[in-house]
Amino acid sequence: MTAAMLARVAFAVAAALSGGALLKASIARDAGKTTSSTGPPEGRFTPWLRKIVLGWCALWALIWLAIALARARYPFELEWAGGAMRDHCERILAGKPLYIPPGPDWFPFEYPPLYFWMCAALMRLLNDGTFLSMRLVSIVSTLGCAAVLYQWVRGSAREPTGRTWGIVAAGIFLATYRFTGAWYDIERLDMLFLFLCLLGGYWLTRATAKPDVAEHGEGEPNTSRRGVKWVILSAVAFWLAFLTKQQTVLFLVGSAAALLLGRRWRLLAIFAATSALLCVGSIALLNRSSHGWFGYYCFRVPLANGVRLNLAAQYFVTDLPLYAPLIALIAVCAVALRAKVHRDGPASRTPIENPSLSVRGCFEDPLIVWAAMGVCGSLLSRAHWGGDQNVLMAGFLGIILVGCSVAARAEAAMARTGTPLFLLVLAQLVTLVYRPDAQVPGPANRAAGERYESAVRNLERYGEVLCLDHGAMTKVRHFHLMGLLDVIGTEKGLPTRIANALRSKRFAAILTDAKPEPGGALDELVRDYVATECLRIETPWIATGFPTPSPGRQVWVLRRR
Repeated sequence: MTAAMLARVAFAVAAALSGGALLKASIARDAGKTTSSTGPPEGRFTPWLRKIVLGWCALWALIWLAIALARARYPFELEWAGGAMRDHCERILAGKPLYIPPGPDWFPFEYPPLYFWMCAALMRLLNDGTFLSMRLVSIVSTLGCAAVLYQWVRGSAREPTGRTWGIVAAGIFLATYRFTGAWYDIERLDMLFLFLCLLGGYWLTRATAKPDVAEHGEGEPNTSRRGVKWVILSAVAFWLAFLTKQQTVLFLVGSAAALLLGRRWRLLAIFAATSALLCVGSIALLNRSSHGWFGYYCFRVPLANGVRLNLAAQYFVTDLPLYAPLIALIAVCAVALRAKVHRDGPASRTPIENPSLSVRGCFEDPLIVWAAMGVCGSLLSRAHWGGDQNVLMAGFLGIILVGCSVAARAEAAMARTGTPLFLLVLAQLVTLVYRPDAQVPGPANRAAGERYESAVRNLERYGEVLCLDHGAMTKVRHFHLMGLLDVIGTEKGLPTRIANALRSKRFAAILTDAKPEPGGALDELVRDYVATECLRIETPWIATGFPTPSPGRQVWVLRRR
């Protein structure tokens, strides 16, 4: 952990402890005072703090949008594997299969195809083969996430607190941009996956809403027929998410468990049948069309890499503490709301006091279950080799969702809590402050990309060139190093066809961002190729994620021995 990150975490934890204590004291004072039928008056500073928080959320939402628009037309990959993701789309446009045996020409990443299908279709529609279409899908998906968050939280409490906290939820989510790796607008599938999963969870909440909650959230009472409609829509959304990223299985299992514990037998049967039919049917069709290679890449390869406990520890030491203010808010408010119901009696319970206040009740609430599955998915992905900051998005989004929903209910039920609630959120937003200008590639980054591309073109005069670390650079597209290392981990060695291509010295040159050493994972390269030149690229053209190449990870040109 860097000193700057340590300072952020320390501030977040200190703010959580002090803010949580203030919130607890405010709740105690609220409980000890008699209120009028119109509800308790809000604190003196609450209106000002509310305006400050809403203004801060709006500011960072606009900052994110400006960054996304500034990066949309950047001609090089924003993230290390972004070029290889574009190669997937180009294969679809060329009518070539994605899932084929690992060989020297091509093999894919371990992802299902929906994101690539969508981006390829948009590329064809816009007649634009650059990164623009891929980034547009991510940007629209991010805005969709913010919209669903707003709607979901808005329905958790009566107006105006529901609307206010819905805006706050969307604002915190957009402000989290940098601390989930700045992936909201890049050429990767994560935002489409997150949007579809969030939509599936929200629609499941609509399916299970009681009449008063449905009226409160959307103005239309729920019925048995409407519940069936929403649960089918939820299953379809989760199916599309599954075709984007396999981690959707966690949300499917969690959603089914929520329906089971809630004894919603009819909805459970429809949800399970629809989900199973769509997901299993898709797997069967994709496996059949790829002769089993879809299952190999999307299930066998990820499972072969396993979980590493030392990586999992990072999630609890550096990741979750960053959200300590919201976690403290959730803990204090949940206990207080449950105590209020027990103190005032069941007759006092209103729609804002969600009946999911018992341990069992929490697992019946699709909102809470969605958040729990998001945290669980982030933990498992963080513990997986190669899990970058982007895997934190689902977990952080779940914390935001529950935190703002609980805050909306708490402020509506106990208005004197408004001041400490907004102070905790303000502390959370301060923790997430970052430098916007550092996220936008500058002239030095463009120059680095142009130099690498120029070097590739010069080498291609002598034959086929393999760029291990960067896609979308060579005339002939190949696999990416991350995919190769995953396959090596699955097969416990270099695939035979690739090893044969290296022994026959098929490639005129190989470019790699780290000089291969004897005894390493790429030992075959050292045996048949020799490093002849270092490009000395000091500034990466990469603006997000793993900064490669870099001063400590230089580009080496390997030629035939």
